[in-house]
Parts: sequence; C-alpha cells; structure tokens
Amino acid sequence: MQGTASERGTMLLRELAEIWPSEASSRLRPVYDDLRTALRIPDVPFVFRFLAQWPPYLAYAVRQFSPFVRSLAFEDAADAIRSEVATSLGSVSPDARFESARALVLREQQLAPKVLLIVTAFSVGLNGRASDVPPLLDVAAPQTEPRPVRPAELPRAIDERIQPLPDLRTIAVEGRALLAEVEALRGTPALDDCSRALAATHPDLLRQLVETRRATPAEVVSSLRARLQAMADRAVRRFTLPGGKVLADFMVPASAVPDLHAVLVTLQAIALDALLDATLARVILDGVEEATRAPYPLAELIA
Repeated sequence: MQGTASERGTMLLRELAEIWPSEASSRLRPVYDDLRTALRIPDVPFVFRFLAQWPPYLAYAVRQFSPFVRSLAFEDAADAIRSEVATSLGSVSPDARFESARALVLREQQLAPKVLLIVTAFSVGLNGRASDVPPLLDVAAPQTEPRPVRPAELPRAIDERIQPLPDLRTIAVEGRALLAEVEALRGTPALDDCSRALAATHPDLLRQLVETRRATPAEVVSSLRARLQAMADRAVRRFTLPGGKVLADFMVPASAVPDLHAVLVTLQAIALDALLDATLARVILDGVEEATRAPYPLAELIA
C-alpha cells in the first residue's frame, strides 16, 4: 500500500467530503439502497460515502458487484478473513469495562471483512484482473473445495440486529486527539466508521485499542496485513468484478481513473486497519474463539 498511489489517495480523501445518505442526490439514493440491502445494514459504510464523489463509477461498480455480495461464497470469504484476523492477533483477556460498546463492536466486526472484500474487488476490477498474479498465501490450504459462486442467492433485507452508526460529524476534543494517535499508529487516515464511532461514543475503548496495538510487534501486524490483503485479493477473483474497460460506457471519463485508483488503494489500507481494530475490540469483549465467528450469523437471519 506504499508509494505515490497511496500518497495521492490520502491527499484526495482528506480533501473529499463524504456524501451521507441524508445528502444523497436522486442518482445516488438507489445506489445507497442497493448497498444497504445487499450488506443487510441500516446505513452506508465509509468507503462508499467517499466513492460517491464519482457517482457514475459507484453506480456501475455497485450494480455489477452487489449480486455477489448476496452470495454464500462471499459470506464464506468474509468468515475466513474474520477468523484469520482473530486467531492471528493473539489472546487478550476479556474486559467487562467496555460492555457498553458491544453493539457498535459487533456491527463493525460483522461488516469489516465485507467492506475489505468489496473495496478489493473494486480495485482489482479497475486495474484488470490479468494485470498481476494473484498473491500466494501463507495460510493453510482449505481442506474442502470452496463453495460455488452463485450471485444473488440471498434476499435483499435489512438485518435489524445491526445497529445504525452514531453521528460521526461531531467528535469531542478527546476523541479527535485519539484519532490523531490512531493515524500515527496505523500510518493511514482514521476515516473509517470503526475508529470514528469509537472516538465519538466510546473513547475509553479506542484508547485501549491504541495501547494494545502499540504493544503488538510491528512485524506481526505487517505480516498479518499482507496475509489478509492476499486472502481478499484471491477471494474476489472468483467473482465477476466491475472492470475498468467499460467505464466510458457508464459515463466515467478516463481522466477520473487515476484518482479513483489512488483512492481505492488508500481505502483498501484503511479498511484493512479497521478490520484489525474491530476484531481486536471483539477479542477484548469476548475472547479469541468468539471473535473468529460472525457476530450476527446468517443462519439466524434466513432461518
């Protein structure tokens, strides 16, 4: 995630204004509705609120990929990433002090691997899946064949177990200072919903995450980041991705593609760090074993 694309993406994201659902144009509203019902959540994650600055691209990419978000193969990929993070971060003793943050932590741990997969799919699609070789994985090979990809297996719905985001536009001084520490620790902007929501509503837990991350050896975090990105990259190549060659047909000018590429690179890095923090927060609440599983199992929703 290093280099000029990441630097350019960071600069752009700091300049861009998010487009919140309440502010969405008539063109964006159905795109946001597509995302909400595909992800089964009551609102729109941060990645898409920034990409909404390019409405034709976001509309095209979401329309192309949301049927795969509603597949059991996508759920399997998210489960594998969620489990890999939890088992790799190491054990932390559960801490009852942070129980009041449970609903927010469960929400973010449910969504974080899915957001990483989607932004990776957008990035791989924009660059062209044949542009590079899928990275090798240093995780154990699966013992069974992966589930076949069947788009739109799952119905559109909103999962009422998932709480809405709090207001992220007003964060107190303590929370803003913590977000500055988060950025320094991660090396990426703290623009994700997880860090900002904790800063707004549970700064004590965010402080604990900062302290725990600081105590984690840098080489452990670096290796895990690379492994997770490789898992996401390989997983999304099984799906039909929103490619870049037809963007002109969807009124996306060629001049917009370099900025889109840079923003997607940076959003991938932010999504990956948000995944680490959301999972670590779940480990702090419930321990490693519970954190390997989806907080809101799909079986309960479709039973």
